[in-house]
Amino acid sequence: MWTRVGALESMKPGSTRLVKSGRLQAAVFRLEDGSLHAVDNRCPHEGYPLVQGDVDGCTLTCLWHNYKFDLRDGRCIKGD
Repeated sequence: MWTRVGALESMKPGSTRLVKSGRLQAAVFRLEDGSLHAVDNRCPHEGYPLVQGDVDGCTLTCLWHNYKFDLRDGRCIKGD
């Protein structure tokens, strides 16, 4: 299922947006290189909002427990 989140021009490089569709929430990131990536907004560790995380390159860091995720494929690169 696809959900429209807005015009590409409305998200500047380096920006983040929370998108809700029913009970689901996604954190959408437009990286500095212009690429777009979306992940479940809940960190799998304890459910904290990933939309508030820090992005460095393609790495998203959850601010609460320092879990790190590769935005290109969603895999956890630091944490259980």
